[in-house]
Amino acid sequence: MTQRQDGFDKAQTIAGVEERVQDRFPEVPHEVVHDEAVAAVDKYADAPVKDFVDIIAEREARAAVEDALTTDD
Repeated sequence: MTQRQDGFDKAQTIAGVEERVQDRFPEVPHEVVHDEAVAAVDKYADAPVKDFVDIIAEREARAAVEDALTTDD
């Protein structure tokens, strides 16, 4: 099976996820958003197909931040 790795830059993917989630939740500390972005991208960084890692990781990071916000109340 051929693994496609063209165009996947882990650091760039983390930065993009982090930026989009932070834009959506500006009240959340940057450290929290960063940690969730790293965890979400790391989860899929070794996937054989990386075309949708940024989308999936953003959804997971966003959900984790939302969960953190609701449990803080």
